[in-house]
Amino acid sequence: MRYVRFLKPPRLVVDKGSKPQISCLITITSDLGDSFLPYDVELAAELLSLHQTEEIVVWRTVQWKAGMRSLPITFPLTKNLKAQKFRLRVGGEPKSTYDDYGKMSGEATCGVVSVWSQEFSPSEATAAAKLVDRCFNLMDGHVICISEETGESIARHLWDAGITLSCHISELLKGGSPLAEALLPTSRPNQLRILELGTGCGMVGMTLAHLIADTNVLLTDLPEAQEIVEHNISQTKLAKGSTLKFQTLDWDEDLPQDLRSSRSPLHLVVAADCTYNADSSPALVQTLKRLCNVSPQARVAIAMKMRHSSEEVFFDLMAGAEFIKLTTLEYPLPGDVEIGEETVFLHVYQYKPSI
Repeated sequence: MRYVRFLKPPRLVVDKGSKPQISCLITITSDLGDSFLPYDVELAAELLSLHQTEEIVVWRTVQWKAGMRSLPITFPLTKNLKAQKFRLRVGGEPKSTYDDYGKMSGEATCGVVSVWSQEFSPSEATAAAKLVDRCFNLMDGHVICISEETGESIARHLWDAGITLSCHISELLKGGSPLAEALLPTSRPNQLRILELGTGCGMVGMTLAHLIADTNVLLTDLPEAQEIVEHNISQTKLAKGSTLKFQTLDWDEDLPQDLRSSRSPLHLVVAADCTYNADSSPALVQTLKRLCNVSPQARVAIAMKMRHSSEEVFFDLMAGAEFIKLTTLEYPLPGDVEIGEETVFLHVYQYKPSI
């Protein structure tokens, strides 16, 4: 998948001798930002008025060309629009209020994730905040919008495996689906308890709490992720009887006291996009082992896109820590030209310590 990103968020530009205009600078990159889309693609750029309901007031088509690293976009600003508040959306499908993973995976479709700016006002002559939204259709009637930062911190960005897993979580609601059989207990408890490691912006855990009733979801990460996660939690509509919280958890330290109690065991521990840095894998595996010593029946689900061979050490460490792989599910990623150019793997484990 590729992501539209604001290199410069939308703002009012008034050059001497020229009419005022809204201006921004975008790029289209991979989730890590380490490569640019190498193909031509047509994008819809839409200025959304927030005067009453969110509606498109100015729009245009822009062309990303192979070899580009950035693309400026401008809109003329008429007098009647100066006092309004706006958001700017740039994406592949015109007039869309969300991205649909299924449609992005279709034939002859480029898998480009749209971006929505934060609110800004030309009358205040300030740029939009350095947060953007990504919105995804999870299933009929369920759309989730997640904010991420526009800066360089990869801890506060959305990544391929997290989005892919989130966009398939609705399969947990289908009894007998491969995902449900892999992740859920055979006998459904009254309250399902799930912990996410390395939550980043929180999309996977938030999707679980949004779609699955009677589920307690705890999102964990380092302190630098707390602000963006708590912002996203505040925007998340929860399923009936479900809860969603954040707690700091450092893999290099002992578990917090509340996670050491076996009176409220976990049923599922999930992590997405957490194995890209092989140096952190030993700490990740030790944290998984500590959690499963307290909750030995918990399933462990690790979603990952293999980026380099050094990530293979994770599997050796899991085997050495006495985790047994139960199954691996594969999800082809929307590609630059066709689906399946890359794959997200969901590896599911059970802790089976020797006696």
